Amino acid sequence: MPNTVELPILARDVQAGDVFTLHGHERRAKYGTWPTALRGHVYIKFTDGGDAVVPADRPLTVMRTVADEDDA
Repeated sequence: MPNTVELPILARDVQAGDVFTLHGHERRAKYGTWPTALRGHVYIKFTDGGDAVVPADRPLTVMRTVADEDDA
């Protein structure tokens, strides 16, 4: 059974399905991040169709679904 955990990460470590607050709105990442032409920044696409370019080292707290150790 999957569990949802709260993790403090950097923006560069966002994975598909992560839920976090950005610019005052709750967002869910559609994919993992990827680098941009703007050095030191990453691109994040959201499941609602929006997107953002943020500093790669920006701290975020995400809610991530992880598998139970028993399920692994």
